[in-house]
Amino acid sequence: MPKMTDNPSPVNQQDVTPEADKAQKNTAPVRNRYADTMNKPHRKLPKPLRIGLTVLILAGLIGGGVYVVKKTGQTDTESTIQTAVSSRGYLETYVEGNGYTAAKTRAELGKDIKGKVLTISAHTGDTVKAGQVLMTIDPSATRKELEQAQTALNEAQKSVSQANKTLSELVVTAPFTGRLLPPGEVTSESTSQTSSGESTTTPSSPEEVKIQKGDDVASGTVLGTLVDDTNMRLELYYSYAYIDKLKVGQTASISIPQTMGSVTGTVEKIDRIEKISNEGGRLFRATVTFRNPGTLKAGMDATATIAADGLNIAPTGSGKLMYSRETKLTVKAAGKATANCAPSYQKFSAGQTILALSSEEATTALQTAQQLVQTRQETVKELNERIAKCTVVSPIDGMVLSMNATEGQELLGDTPPCVVADTDNIVINADISMSDVASVQAGQSASITMNLGTDTLTFTGTVQSVGLEANKNNNSQGSMPTFPAVISVDPVEGQTLRPDFSVEYRITTAQSDDCIMVPSTAVVNTNDGVAVFAQPAEGQTFENTLPIPEGSDVPDGFVLVPVQIGISDSQNTEIVSGLDEGVTVFLAGPQDQYDQNNMGGSAIAVG
Repeated sequence: MPKMTDNPSPVNQQDVTPEADKAQKNTAPVRNRYADTMNKPHRKLPKPLRIGLTVLILAGLIGGGVYVVKKTGQTDTESTIQTAVSSRGYLETYVEGNGYTAAKTRAELGKDIKGKVLTISAHTGDTVKAGQVLMTIDPSATRKELEQAQTALNEAQKSVSQANKTLSELVVTAPFTGRLLPPGEVTSESTSQTSSGESTTTPSSPEEVKIQKGDDVASGTVLGTLVDDTNMRLELYYSYAYIDKLKVGQTASISIPQTMGSVTGTVEKIDRIEKISNEGGRLFRATVTFRNPGTLKAGMDATATIAADGLNIAPTGSGKLMYSRETKLTVKAAGKATANCAPSYQKFSAGQTILALSSEEATTALQTAQQLVQTRQETVKELNERIAKCTVVSPIDGMVLSMNATEGQELLGDTPPCVVADTDNIVINADISMSDVASVQAGQSASITMNLGTDTLTFTGTVQSVGLEANKNNNSQGSMPTFPAVISVDPVEGQTLRPDFSVEYRITTAQSDDCIMVPSTAVVNTNDGVAVFAQPAEGQTFENTLPIPEGSDVPDGFVLVPVQIGISDSQNTEIVSGLDEGVTVFLAGPQDQYDQNNMGGSAIAVG
């Protein structure tokens, strides 16, 4: 609990002999737990801490004992009655403890850097400026680590690319606008030209692929061939006698025996190859294109006559119709169908989905690869930062607290070789005991004492912050937890404070100037509230009084006056209202008992 000032009691205590003893007291008194309440709001403590404080207080009460005001019976020796007079004075409550000075801003430099120290430009105790070079370290070892880390990052990025590719391959889309033909359907690819100019088609039976939602689809599954059947192509061979007469763009008349019809097309390309016919003739190849009226398909026989220089030039043989464009669609990554596959012979627009698959394995592989890339990117970034930090510069204006390195020394990257701190801004790191932490708040004033051996330095400060969690390093068995607090230090004229000096602090938690006060042993607790036994002066009366409980040991001439109390120190309690200065009060409890147990602010229960 808050420590109390050792101010001498401001009241006159008197010994009074009663004319007669009072009747035997019926109920044993207990201490008033409200009389120690201070005149300021407290921060709400965590429930475990409140329970701990309650246990400690109960233990103190049991250990200290409870004073009982009662009559012990008639004796031949008269007992001494103690009184005091209310007076004005100063009351203060405070918390004391130990702490140490620390720089508000402190930087550990060179940690985690490996390599040989090349130069040292500052030493312990030197004053430095922000940006000043303090030392340089050879970054060769770190650069080797960076090369290895960059290689590992490149490999991880390749894994991400591969995983993304696999996921993209789970969706089969149309690369161009066309119709999906099932496997086995005649296509341009399945049409082959014979050396004689005649063409044959490999016989096959179309078999439509049917894939339902939820089906497992293996990699390599052929869905069919997407063909652009809007336009058709026809390759034919002509005699070399007409090589100079046929030109690209000339009109051609295409005849299709299977439909007994003809269409008009255009010479698209002339290949000046030399194919020898079975009759020994030299042939070249011409490609004719035309628009499909909608009834033609690949593999149909056709021939084309080209009008040139008044001649209708015919080929040496017929050919097979081909689609203008086609591609085989194959599943490249295994997965589970998320919907039914589109049916064969359906027309698709470019980019339209034909089959979509899902794969937990592929998704997991991508996530793993991405996480690995992120980790290795952080490693590369950290190593680049280390290399940059091989030129060690001070980040602040301050003083070199330590330079634990020499030129030529090999640093292992385990401890910081240099520490810099702003010694112009010193704070106190204080430990507040669990029993006192409820009384300490930011903004409270503090006095600090530093023992300098032959001299003592005293200065002031203000509580800056109080931690909500107990310190982690003081939980040894049997020790009371402490809470960290930071006290900012006011400027000390003619003095320079340095970090890591032990200090003693005293934080004022409450104070009251020019207040009316009485000894704490005069304050009693009744069923109607806090009160004081007061003796009215001649001709004086009190506006409010309470009935004195039957059997109380109170001298004649004293009345029970209700009061409002404020703060208390180790001896006295503030009277906020109900009692004026100069009033004689009866001390209901022995002072030595309070002094022994340091229970300032407690009261006696009566009634």
